[in-house]
Amino acid sequence: MRQFLYAVLLILCLSVGHCGEAAVLEGPWRYMETNETENGGVNVPALVRENSEDWPLFDMDNRPPLSGKYQHILLTVKVSGQDPQKNVLLFMTTKQAVRMWLGDELFFSRGRFYPQRYDEGSQPYMVALPAFEGETQLVVEMYSDSPTHLGWFGMFSLDTEQMQMARFFYSDIPLVMAIPVGIAIIFIMVLYYRFNPQGWRRLYGYIILFMVAFCLWLFCVSNVKTLFWDYPRLWWYSLSILAYLLPLAANLIPRELLKGKPYARMDIVLWMNGLLFVVAMTGEIMGLHTMNAMMSLYYPMLAIGESVVVYWCVRAAREGDTLCRSVLLPVVVFTLLGVIDGVGGHFYLLPWHMYLTPLGIYAFLHFVVAILREQVRHEEDLLRSTVKLEHKAALMQKKSETDALTGCWNRSKLKELLADAIAGARKTGQPFGMLMLDIDFFKKINDTYGHDTGDAVLRAFATLVRTHLAKEQACVRWGGEEFLILTDITEQAGLLALAEKICEQVAAVPLAGHKLTCSIGATLWQVETDTTDTLFKRADDALYQAKKDGRNCVVFSE
Repeated sequence: MRQFLYAVLLILCLSVGHCGEAAVLEGPWRYMETNETENGGVNVPALVRENSEDWPLFDMDNRPPLSGKYQHILLTVKVSGQDPQKNVLLFMTTKQAVRMWLGDELFFSRGRFYPQRYDEGSQPYMVALPAFEGETQLVVEMYSDSPTHLGWFGMFSLDTEQMQMARFFYSDIPLVMAIPVGIAIIFIMVLYYRFNPQGWRRLYGYIILFMVAFCLWLFCVSNVKTLFWDYPRLWWYSLSILAYLLPLAANLIPRELLKGKPYARMDIVLWMNGLLFVVAMTGEIMGLHTMNAMMSLYYPMLAIGESVVVYWCVRAAREGDTLCRSVLLPVVVFTLLGVIDGVGGHFYLLPWHMYLTPLGIYAFLHFVVAILREQVRHEEDLLRSTVKLEHKAALMQKKSETDALTGCWNRSKLKELLADAIAGARKTGQPFGMLMLDIDFFKKINDTYGHDTGDAVLRAFATLVRTHLAKEQACVRWGGEEFLILTDITEQAGLLALAEKICEQVAAVPLAGHKLTCSIGATLWQVETDTTDTLFKRADDALYQAKKDGRNCVVFSE
């Protein structure tokens, strides 16, 4: 990311150098401060005709200090008609009215040459010179209520129309690079805000708010828009309002990240941003021109406020906060580039007219990627926790339905198993089978060898029985040494075969070192007339009959 930003800056610097070749104007610029011009006059001011050759020299790139006593300034320079294709002026003015003469002809006028309640705004112009031959004089008159802005031009040059258009578009390169990224970030955050309710929705909302304000600022600051919408005051005030609102919207993001940190007093920073905007806006409505005048206070407050935010984010990052670590880069880059652009543009300190602040969006993109990465990690952790909880719940559910000693289903689970079996039988019209098992003479085991041995016998018996059951056949501990088996067998012969097999295996295999037998009562569910009470009665009667018949046998009850 850093290497990419360095490459972009290098390309921009080379582009600025390529487009900044000096225009062909004959002789030096000269100037005169005055208040003796006519409002709305179309004639060349008389002062120019009298003694313009004796006026002080004027440096277009570094305006000489003015007295501050006057609201008008006259500029003159000789223009040669040697290259008629270089006939297009490109320049920008801020909060100034301007008109121009070539020789005696007034060919351009924009703004009002008297005090106004609201500012003129900032506007780039491309103006074609009238046709002329030989050498003539270009006269420029400028008016401003603000001594700070009087006499300042931006990117003033005389060249061909193609070169001037190139300069015009070159100055918007950072904006063109930033706007698509900003729109993409808004789109991604809207998706996360809309479809990821478990995420950081408030943080996503603040990012959307900041990016919308930033993209609007990018549009307002672009030069190309003036080719289609020539409303300098609208763009000027929109730009000024957004300049005050951007820190307010941006600081909502670290405020959300630093929430819960006792040392981070983000509300104070936000109140300072908000109060400055309210004061500037109120003064501007009253005609005091405070939106621009308070920029001298705005940029120091911005630098101080964001430095404090950076300090708080560094503290949070040292405590292990990943997002606070990630937000440091965009905060530092946006603040640094914003102060450079703002101070350089407001006080005319920079030799180029190109905004660097838009490039800060790539640092912000680094922060957005970090958010998405953390969101994915958070969702993965949440998924793992959910799986663990579901597994734990399943284990607890199974534990609540399982007999702790034998591992068979318990009587609570029997209700569910029996209900499912009855529902299936009624749906298909086919019966199901039930076996009721009882270990013969189990009481003697307990009385002779103790309950520990009895428990071992029960476990061994349950294990042996389950080895002979299919997956769909359930073994339930009915109580004591009695067990129930629910099977999907629909015929008497099959049910008796299973019961006899179990009976034979129990008699053949020692259980916990003891030779034992079991008695089994068998029955089938009667689909049309049966109930659970009659089902259990038949199985119990059959088991009783098996015991009566000498044990170690199977009896079926119709």
